[in-house]
Amino acid sequence: MMTQTIDTRRVYQQIADQVLQLIDSGEFAVNSRLPSERDLAEQFKVSRPSVREALIALEVMGLVQIKMGSGVYVCKPASRSQQNQKPVLEFAPFELIQARSLIESEIAAQAAQSRSDEHLQELGQLLKDMSQQSAQRQNPLALDREFHAVLARATGNQVLASLVEQLFDARMGVLFSRLANHFDTQAAWGQAIKEHRAVLRAVKAQDPERARLAMRHHMARAYKRFSVSWLKNATPDQAQIAKRAPRLTSGYAAAATLGAKAGGHALSQPLSGAGATKPKRVAKGVKPGKREE
Repeated sequence: MMTQTIDTRRVYQQIADQVLQLIDSGEFAVNSRLPSERDLAEQFKVSRPSVREALIALEVMGLVQIKMGSGVYVCKPASRSQQNQKPVLEFAPFELIQARSLIESEIAAQAAQSRSDEHLQELGQLLKDMSQQSAQRQNPLALDREFHAVLARATGNQVLASLVEQLFDARMGVLFSRLANHFDTQAAWGQAIKEHRAVLRAVKAQDPERARLAMRHHMARAYKRFSVSWLKNATPDQAQIAKRAPRLTSGYAAAATLGAKAGGHALSQPLSGAGATKPKRVAKGVKPGKREE
C-alpha cells in the first residue's frame, strides 16, 4: 500500500521554505525586491495573510528585509545566516486574530449579562490609562491585555479568563511582535481604543448582541490594520521610489517556469493547510499584472 507523507507544517512555514529555496537558487537575487504579496499569493494559491506571515518569518530569520513604503528585499549574504537559523514555530498571527474574534465576541456578550459595577469601573479606568499612554506616544499593549482579561473575568468563568490571557500572550510572540512593529502607530492605537470604548458601552448597557458585534468589529478592524499593504504607510516620496524600484519579473509571467529553474521548487507547488486557497480567476476588465497598492 502506497502512502504519502502529510505535511503538517503551518501554511506560512511551507511558503517561507519555498521562498527560501528560490532565494538560495538565485531566482530571487540579493538586494532584489520580491514580488508583491498579491503575486506570491496567486502563484502559491494561498491567502495574502499567509504570504505576509511567511515574509515576517523570513524577516525574523534575517533572510529578507521589509521596508515600509517600498517592499520586501532579499538580504545580502553577509547579513544572512540561515544555516544557523531555526524556523519560527508559532501560531500564525492572522489565525490568532480569527480565533480571538470567535471566542472573545461571545465573551463580550456573556460579560454584558454578568458584569459587576466593579468590572465596569476597572474597564473604564483601563481605557483612560490606554488613552493617556497613547497620547504620550507610549505603547499601551499591557493595558490592552488587561482590558480583555478583565472582560473575560466578568463572565465568571475562570477557564475563559485563562484562555483569553493565553491567547493574548501568544500575541507577544516574535512573529506577531514583528508584524505589529510595522503597523502599530499612534493613529492605529487611537482607533483601537475607540473600538474598546464601544465594547465597554455595550457591556455597560447590558446589551449582549451589541457587545458581541462590537468585539467582532474590533477584531475585524485589527485584522485589517495588519493586512494593509506595505505601501499604505509610505510617504508620497517613498511610494514613488517603490514604484520605480526594480522587480524580479515584469508581469510575473515567468513564474510558471521558476519550478524548472529552481530544481523543481515551483511557486505553484501545492500547499496544505487552512491558509491554502484555490486560484482565483481574473475578473473582467482587470488588466493582468496590475499590482497591489
